[in-house]
Amino acid sequence: MPFLDIPVPVRWSDLDGYGHVNNTAYLRLLEEARTRAFWQPSETELANGAPAYPTALEELSPGGPFQTLVAAHTIEYMRPLGYRRDGVIVRMWVSKIGGASLDLDYEIHTAEEPEHPYAMARTVIVIVEAPTGKAVRMPEQLRTALESITGAPSTFRRT
Repeated sequence: MPFLDIPVPVRWSDLDGYGHVNNTAYLRLLEEARTRAFWQPSETELANGAPAYPTALEELSPGGPFQTLVAAHTIEYMRPLGYRRDGVIVRMWVSKIGGASLDLDYEIHTAEEPEHPYAMARTVIVIVEAPTGKAVRMPEQLRTALESITGAPSTFRRT
């Protein structure tokens, strides 16, 4: 299955009183991975060492003709995740492409245990025109780019 592995730092402030990553902080980890994977870094960011992923999409980056809106999140927590200086790896792929939306599936892993996820998730994303904020049918060029990282949808324990 084609997927992206995006490294994301875990912040000390992501922890809750029990010493593990708070459930709400998982959304930030997913957001950070999406942004790194799909936004094209600026020239200044590239000059300062920001990674540029081959999945960066000019049309979805700031200043592009389209924006994304999150319509829904589903998260299942598999086991507690504590603070990690080496961060986590967010594995992500497109599991469904619709007319104006897509489903993006994720698994959160660590480098030493890539086969045992800490959580799995799905985000439903709607493509909108930047100037109007109205949903728009996905352009063919964007659809083709997303198809290169399309795989089977995750199976959640609860639906």
